[in-house]
Amino acid sequence: MHPYIRITRPVNSVMSGFAVFIAGIIAGGYPFTYKVILASIVSIVACSGGMVINDYFDYDIDKINRKDRVLPRGEMNLKAAFFYAIFLLILACFIAYFVNFKAFFICITASILMFLYAYKLKRMCFVGNILVGFLTSLTFLYGGAAVNKMEAVGMLFICSFLANISREIMKDIDDIKGDKEMGSSTLPIIYGEKKSLLISQIFLLSGMITTFLPYVYNIFGVQYLFMISVLNIFVFWTLYISKKNVSRAEKSLKIEMYGVLFVFFVSKIIDQIA
Repeated sequence: MHPYIRITRPVNSVMSGFAVFIAGIIAGGYPFTYKVILASIVSIVACSGGMVINDYFDYDIDKINRKDRVLPRGEMNLKAAFFYAIFLLILACFIAYFVNFKAFFICITASILMFLYAYKLKRMCFVGNILVGFLTSLTFLYGGAAVNKMEAVGMLFICSFLANISREIMKDIDDIKGDKEMGSSTLPIIYGEKKSLLISQIFLLSGMITTFLPYVYNIFGVQYLFMISVLNIFVFWTLYISKKNVSRAEKSLKIEMYGVLFVFFVSKIIDQIA
Protein backbone atom coordinates (compact mmCIF):
# COMPACT_ATOMS: atom_id res chain seq x y z
CA MET A 1 0.00 0.00 0.00
CA HIS A 2 1.30 3.47 -0.92
CA PRO A 3 2.62 5.48 2.09
CA TYR A 4 0.25 8.40 1.32
CA ILE A 5 -2.67 6.02 1.72
CA ARG A 6 -1.32 3.94 4.59
CA ILE A 7 -0.55 6.96 6.78
CA THR A 8 -4.25 7.93 6.68
CA ARG A 9 -5.19 4.58 8.29
CA PRO A 10 -7.73 3.95 5.49
CA VAL A 11 -9.70 1.34 7.44
CA ASN A 12 -10.27 3.74 10.35
CA SER A 13 -11.04 6.65 8.04
CA VAL A 14 -13.51 4.69 5.93
CA MET A 15 -15.19 3.34 9.05
CA SER A 16 -15.65 6.91 10.31
CA GLY A 17 -17.38 7.74 7.03
CA PHE A 18 -19.51 4.63 7.37
CA ALA A 19 -20.48 5.71 10.90
CA VAL A 20 -21.62 9.09 9.54
CA PHE A 21 -23.59 7.35 6.79
CA ILE A 22 -25.38 5.01 9.21
CA ALA A 23 -26.02 7.86 11.67
CA GLY A 24 -27.53 9.87 8.81
CA ILE A 25 -29.95 7.03 8.07
CA ILE A 26 -30.75 6.57 11.77
CA ALA A 27 -31.52 10.30 12.08
CA GLY A 28 -33.21 10.91 8.73
CA GLY A 29 -34.57 7.52 7.75
CA TYR A 30 -34.51 5.79 4.38
CA PRO A 31 -34.21 6.74 1.54
CA PHE A 32 -31.31 9.03 2.40
CA THR A 33 -30.34 12.25 0.64
CA TYR A 34 -27.11 13.02 -1.24
CA LYS A 35 -26.05 15.17 1.72
CA VAL A 36 -25.57 12.04 3.82
CA ILE A 37 -23.12 10.78 1.18
CA LEU A 38 -21.29 14.12 1.12
CA ALA A 39 -21.08 14.18 4.92
CA SER A 40 -19.62 10.66 4.86
CA ILE A 41 -16.93 11.77 2.40
CA VAL A 42 -16.16 14.77 4.62
CA SER A 43 -15.65 12.45 7.57
CA ILE A 44 -13.32 10.15 5.62
CA VAL A 45 -11.17 13.03 4.40
CA ALA A 46 -11.12 14.86 7.75
CA CYS A 47 -10.32 11.67 9.67
CA SER A 48 -7.48 10.97 7.21
CA GLY A 49 -6.08 14.44 7.83
CA GLY A 50 -6.37 13.91 11.58
CA MET A 51 -4.46 10.64 11.34
CA VAL A 52 -1.63 12.27 9.37
CA ILE A 53 -1.26 15.30 11.65
CA ASN A 54 -1.31 12.97 14.65
CA ASP A 55 1.54 10.91 13.19
CA TYR A 56 3.44 14.11 12.41
CA PHE A 57 3.43 15.28 16.03
CA ASP A 58 3.88 11.73 17.37
CA TYR A 59 6.98 11.02 15.30
CA ASP A 60 9.37 10.69 18.26
CA ILE A 61 6.93 8.59 20.30
CA ASP A 62 6.17 6.33 17.34
CA LYS A 63 9.90 5.63 16.92
CA ILE A 64 9.50 3.80 20.25
CA ASN A 65 5.90 2.54 20.29
CA ARG A 66 4.96 2.24 16.59
CA LYS A 67 8.11 1.60 14.58
CA ASP A 68 6.12 0.10 11.70
CA ARG A 69 4.33 3.36 10.84
CA VAL A 70 5.10 5.41 7.73
CA LEU A 71 7.13 8.24 9.29
CA PRO A 72 9.39 6.17 11.58
CA ARG A 73 10.13 3.91 8.60
CA GLY A 74 11.22 6.96 6.58
CA GLU A 75 8.66 6.39 3.82
CA MET A 76 7.58 10.05 3.98
CA ASN A 77 9.40 13.09 5.34
CA LEU A 78 7.92 15.21 8.11
CA LYS A 79 7.43 18.34 6.02
CA ALA A 80 5.45 16.44 3.39
CA ALA A 81 3.32 14.82 6.09
CA PHE A 82 2.49 18.21 7.65
CA PHE A 83 1.34 19.82 4.40
CA TYR A 84 -0.52 16.66 3.37
CA ALA A 85 -2.48 16.78 6.65
CA ILE A 86 -3.35 20.47 6.23
CA PHE A 87 -4.46 19.83 2.63
CA LEU A 88 -6.79 17.02 3.72
CA LEU A 89 -8.35 19.07 6.53
CA ILE A 90 -8.96 22.05 4.21
CA LEU A 91 -10.41 19.74 1.55
CA ALA A 92 -12.80 18.25 4.10
CA CYS A 93 -14.05 21.71 5.10
CA PHE A 94 -14.48 22.66 1.44
CA ILE A 95 -16.67 19.61 0.80
CA ALA A 96 -18.60 20.24 4.03
CA TYR A 97 -19.62 23.67 2.71
CA PHE A 98 -21.87 21.89 0.20
CA VAL A 99 -23.67 19.88 2.89
CA ASN A 100 -25.06 22.73 5.02
CA PHE A 101 -23.80 25.45 7.32
CA LYS A 102 -24.09 23.27 10.42
CA ALA A 103 -21.93 20.56 8.83
CA PHE A 104 -19.45 23.19 7.61
CA PHE A 105 -19.13 24.73 11.08
CA ILE A 106 -18.68 21.35 12.76
CA CYS A 107 -15.99 20.37 10.24
CA ILE A 108 -14.00 23.55 10.82
CA THR A 109 -14.28 23.16 14.61
CA ALA A 110 -13.32 19.48 14.48
CA SER A 111 -10.33 20.19 12.21
CA ILE A 112 -9.00 22.83 14.62
CA LEU A 113 -9.53 20.50 17.58
CA MET A 114 -7.77 17.61 15.80
CA PHE A 115 -4.77 19.86 15.17
CA LEU A 116 -4.68 21.11 18.77
CA TYR A 117 -5.12 17.57 20.07
CA ALA A 118 -2.19 16.24 18.08
CA TYR A 119 -0.02 19.28 18.82
CA LYS A 120 -0.51 19.65 22.55
CA LEU A 121 -3.70 18.46 24.19
CA LYS A 122 -3.23 14.70 23.83
CA ARG A 123 -0.30 14.83 26.26
CA MET A 124 -2.31 16.64 28.93
CA CYS A 125 -3.67 14.37 31.63
CA PHE A 126 -7.24 13.27 30.80
CA VAL A 127 -7.87 16.30 28.54
CA GLY A 128 -6.67 14.38 25.51
CA ASN A 129 -8.81 11.36 26.40
CA ILE A 130 -11.94 13.49 26.63
CA LEU A 131 -11.19 15.35 23.42
CA VAL A 132 -10.51 12.27 21.30
CA GLY A 133 -13.62 10.64 22.76
CA PHE A 134 -15.61 13.69 21.70
CA LEU A 135 -14.08 13.86 18.21
CA THR A 136 -14.57 10.17 17.53
CA SER A 137 -18.19 10.26 18.69
CA LEU A 138 -18.83 13.45 16.73
CA THR A 139 -19.20 11.30 13.60
CA PHE A 140 -22.65 10.28 14.84
CA LEU A 141 -23.76 13.86 15.44
CA TYR A 142 -22.34 14.72 12.03
CA GLY A 143 -24.62 12.20 10.36
CA GLY A 144 -27.52 13.87 12.16
CA ALA A 145 -26.28 17.32 11.13
CA ALA A 146 -26.37 16.27 7.46
CA VAL A 147 -30.16 15.87 7.74
CA ASN A 148 -30.63 18.59 10.41
CA LYS A 149 -31.70 16.05 13.05
CA MET A 150 -28.79 15.86 15.47
CA GLU A 151 -31.05 15.16 18.44
CA ALA A 152 -32.08 11.86 16.84
CA VAL A 153 -28.57 10.44 17.34
CA GLY A 154 -27.86 12.14 20.66
CA MET A 155 -27.99 8.93 22.72
CA LEU A 156 -25.72 7.14 20.26
CA PHE A 157 -23.26 10.00 20.68
CA ILE A 158 -23.36 9.69 24.49
CA CYS A 159 -22.80 5.90 24.42
CA SER A 160 -19.90 6.29 22.02
CA PHE A 161 -18.39 9.18 23.97
CA LEU A 162 -18.20 7.22 27.22
CA ALA A 163 -16.87 4.06 25.54
CA ASN A 164 -14.27 6.00 23.58
CA ILE A 165 -12.91 7.66 26.71
CA SER A 166 -12.57 4.18 28.24
CA ARG A 167 -10.77 2.92 25.14
CA GLU A 168 -8.41 5.90 25.00
CA ILE A 169 -7.35 5.35 28.61
CA MET A 170 -6.65 1.70 27.76
CA LYS A 171 -4.49 2.84 24.85
CA ASP A 172 -2.56 5.17 27.18
CA ILE A 173 -1.90 2.24 29.51
CA ASP A 174 -0.64 0.20 26.57
CA ASP A 175 1.61 3.08 25.39
CA ILE A 176 2.97 4.03 28.81
CA LYS A 177 6.60 3.14 27.97
CA GLY A 178 6.96 5.51 25.02
CA ASP A 179 4.87 8.23 26.68
CA LYS A 180 7.16 8.19 29.73
CA GLU A 181 10.25 8.63 27.57
CA MET A 182 8.63 11.61 25.83
CA GLY A 183 7.61 13.24 29.11
CA SER A 184 3.87 13.03 28.46
CA SER A 185 1.42 13.57 31.33
CA THR A 186 -1.11 10.83 30.62
CA LEU A 187 -3.44 9.37 33.23
CA PRO A 188 -1.43 6.13 33.73
CA ILE A 189 1.83 8.05 34.15
CA ILE A 190 0.42 10.38 36.81
CA TYR A 191 -1.96 8.07 38.68
CA GLY A 192 -0.62 4.63 37.80
CA GLU A 193 -1.95 1.81 35.66
CA LYS A 194 -4.30 0.28 38.25
CA LYS A 195 -6.16 3.51 39.04
CA SER A 196 -6.28 4.43 35.34
CA LEU A 197 -7.73 1.03 34.46
CA LEU A 198 -10.39 1.48 37.15
CA ILE A 199 -11.36 4.87 35.68
CA SER A 200 -11.50 3.27 32.23
CA GLN A 201 -13.76 0.50 33.52
CA ILE A 202 -16.09 3.03 35.17
CA PHE A 203 -16.51 4.89 31.88
CA LEU A 204 -17.11 1.64 30.01
CA LEU A 205 -19.69 0.50 32.56
CA SER A 206 -21.41 3.89 32.27
CA GLY A 207 -21.47 3.48 28.49
CA MET A 208 -23.07 0.03 28.87
CA ILE A 209 -25.81 1.48 31.07
CA THR A 210 -26.61 4.29 28.63
CA THR A 211 -27.14 1.80 25.80
CA PHE A 212 -30.42 0.82 27.49
CA LEU A 213 -31.79 4.39 27.46
CA PRO A 214 -33.29 4.18 23.93
CA TYR A 215 -35.52 1.36 25.21
CA VAL A 216 -36.31 3.10 28.51
CA TYR A 217 -37.43 6.24 26.62
CA ASN A 218 -39.40 4.22 24.03
CA ILE A 219 -37.21 5.26 21.13
CA PHE A 220 -36.72 1.62 20.14
CA GLY A 221 -38.73 -1.45 21.07
CA VAL A 222 -38.11 -4.89 22.48
CA GLN A 223 -36.02 -5.97 19.49
CA TYR A 224 -33.48 -3.28 20.43
CA LEU A 225 -33.47 -4.42 24.06
CA PHE A 226 -32.72 -8.00 23.01
CA MET A 227 -29.90 -7.09 20.59
CA ILE A 228 -28.21 -4.59 22.89
CA SER A 229 -28.42 -7.02 25.83
CA VAL A 230 -26.63 -9.70 23.80
CA LEU A 231 -23.97 -7.21 22.69
CA ASN A 232 -23.43 -6.02 26.26
CA ILE A 233 -22.54 -9.56 27.28
CA PHE A 234 -19.48 -9.21 25.05
CA VAL A 235 -18.78 -5.72 26.39
CA PHE A 236 -18.92 -7.08 29.94
CA TRP A 237 -16.42 -9.76 28.89
CA THR A 238 -14.15 -6.99 27.58
CA LEU A 239 -14.51 -5.23 30.92
CA TYR A 240 -13.38 -8.42 32.64
CA ILE A 241 -10.36 -9.18 30.43
CA SER A 242 -9.12 -5.58 30.65
CA LYS A 243 -7.68 -6.50 34.07
CA LYS A 244 -5.42 -9.11 32.46
CA ASN A 245 -4.81 -7.89 28.90
CA VAL A 246 -5.58 -4.23 28.29
CA SER A 247 -4.35 -4.33 24.68
CA ARG A 248 -6.75 -7.15 23.81
CA ALA A 249 -9.60 -5.40 25.63
CA GLU A 250 -8.98 -2.17 23.70
CA LYS A 251 -9.18 -3.98 20.36
CA SER A 252 -12.33 -5.87 21.41
CA LEU A 253 -14.01 -2.67 22.56
CA LYS A 254 -13.42 -1.06 19.17
CA ILE A 255 -15.34 -3.88 17.45
CA GLU A 256 -18.13 -3.78 20.04
CA MET A 257 -18.58 -0.04 19.54
CA TYR A 258 -19.36 -0.68 15.89
CA GLY A 259 -21.72 -3.37 17.13
CA VAL A 260 -23.71 -0.72 19.02
CA LEU A 261 -23.96 1.31 15.82
CA PHE A 262 -25.23 -1.79 13.99
CA VAL A 263 -27.87 -2.40 16.66
CA PHE A 264 -29.09 1.22 16.38
CA PHE A 265 -29.20 0.91 12.58
CA VAL A 266 -31.13 -2.39 12.53
CA SER A 267 -33.56 -1.11 15.15
CA LYS A 268 -34.22 2.00 13.05
CA ILE A 269 -34.88 -0.09 9.94
CA ILE A 270 -37.23 -2.41 11.85
CA ASP A 271 -39.17 0.60 13.22
CA GLN A 272 -39.39 2.17 9.77
CA ILE A 273 -40.68 -1.06 8.21
CA ALA A 274 -43.17 -1.53 11.03
